[in-house]
Amino acid sequence: MSLVLPTDVQGLVTSRALGKAAIWVSSVFLAATFVLLIAFRVAIPQVDIVLALAGLAIAGVSVAGALIVTNRVGVFTLMLAGAGGLFLFTVEIGMGAPSNWKSDAILFSLPKIAMTVVGVAGRTLASAVLRCTLGFVFASVAVQIGARVSGIPFAFDFPLIATYLGLIVLLVTLWLGRRESIKGAATMQAAAVAEERMIERNRIASRASAALHDTVLNDLHALTLTAVGPFSEPHRAFLVRDIAALAHPGLLVDEAMMQMRVSGEAILTSGLAPVIQSARARGLAVTVSGDPGILSELAAPAIAEIVKAIDQSLVNVSKHAQTAEAELAVVAGVETINVVVTDAGAGFDTTRVDEQRMGLRVSVRQRIESLGGSVKIWSTPGAGTAVLMSVPRASAPRTTHGSVH
Repeated sequence: MSLVLPTDVQGLVTSRALGKAAIWVSSVFLAATFVLLIAFRVAIPQVDIVLALAGLAIAGVSVAGALIVTNRVGVFTLMLAGAGGLFLFTVEIGMGAPSNWKSDAILFSLPKIAMTVVGVAGRTLASAVLRCTLGFVFASVAVQIGARVSGIPFAFDFPLIATYLGLIVLLVTLWLGRRESIKGAATMQAAAVAEERMIERNRIASRASAALHDTVLNDLHALTLTAVGPFSEPHRAFLVRDIAALAHPGLLVDEAMMQMRVSGEAILTSGLAPVIQSARARGLAVTVSGDPGILSELAAPAIAEIVKAIDQSLVNVSKHAQTAEAELAVVAGVETINVVVTDAGAGFDTTRVDEQRMGLRVSVRQRIESLGGSVKIWSTPGAGTAVLMSVPRASAPRTTHGSVH
């Protein structure tokens, strides 16, 4: 099940799709008006027919623009322009219209319907209904004024009224259905997250079982077959290798477990944003995973200390790791908050490098220990470095110390 479901929360996709459909609908109505104008052979002078068609074109362009533009002022202005074009069309056609025509004639109704459908492109129900109402009112007023100027009698345009009411019902039904679909999508999203977590727990349990089988159980079995006495050097080397593997945080807490999308908001609330930006300014790309927002549980002084420790760990990656990438994972334990900074760079032999020269004693270890926490460092030449910092959830600095080195 996918964790990312296509829900149109802001109504962008819906409004764009409806807007494109409405452009076609309004174009059909305006084209039908032009065809009927020719078919009815309305007897008006050549100059007036040109003005009438110009007014119809202005109305058409304005309607198309109002269906595309999202700015409220722009939509209102375009609809006013469309009403002006419709007024010009009505006046010019009315001058040569038969005496039995009224303001509800089909040549006037079709352009009014074309303007009324502008409302379907609204991004919210209120916006859609408002646009639809403005189109209906502007078109009706423009035609009625034009008809009065040209001497055409007034008549209620019942097809237009029915179309307007039908559009309102359609819009209400559409957006209420969309709201229900969003609720359903949210439920599916929650179910997908729960399923993903269950799968991940099973994967970690399987990984842990395999790790124990490949290390502890095999070593115990080997011990039962070993003669009493000192270990041979090859056997000792195998035990040291397995113990080191079990101690490495990458054994169970790997990218597959912690690689969740971290939102910008979580990074901001954790206080890590300046640290990430500073690392990127040095050319170090930092991938953040886990739950950095959990750092906000700590007291403000404790957050400041652990953020400085993280910053120095990333500085050390920039200076010594000979890599342009690092990973920062924040994972909540039962009583601790754990931060892991890893890189796949040059690495080093921790037994041969003086801790005072590792740039970690004051800058990282003392800061974390002042919070009642601990720091563990794993590194292998050519295979990268991992720094695990763990602090109690109720941390607060007990001492102050010098600046970062």
